[in-house]
Amino acid sequence: MANTSERIASNMILLAVARVSMALAMPTIGVIFWLYSGWQDTQLDKLQAQITETQSATRDTSKLAVSLSERLVAVETKQVRDAASSEKFQSATLSRLDRVQDSIVGLSNAVAALTATLQAVVDDRRTTSLRNRDPP
Repeated sequence: MANTSERIASNMILLAVARVSMALAMPTIGVIFWLYSGWQDTQLDKLQAQITETQSATRDTSKLAVSLSERLVAVETKQVRDAASSEKFQSATLSRLDRVQDSIVGLSNAVAALTATLQAVVDDRRTTSLRNRDPP
């Protein structure tokens, strides 16, 4: 068996392959590292593009948020102003309705007084006409 191992160890082709593989090991590792670093660079470029796009979207969103905030302040201010105006209008309308109601009550009292006056005049005429009649 030692004889077979010595033959394998002394085989010229096997020795050449072993030396070539040792000689090519470092360049092969270098090529593999170079390919990996190229792939990693493309991944980092993609990531950088995504970061730039996200930053741009964030800036745009921030500008829109400021604009929206200004619009919201304007809307709130208008609501407060309109609420005050509406309250003033309601107060004026209630005041007018109170005056109309007072006028209606006054008119109702005047009608009642006129009715009473007319009733008194009718009663007075009846009694006068009954007195002026000759007895039978």
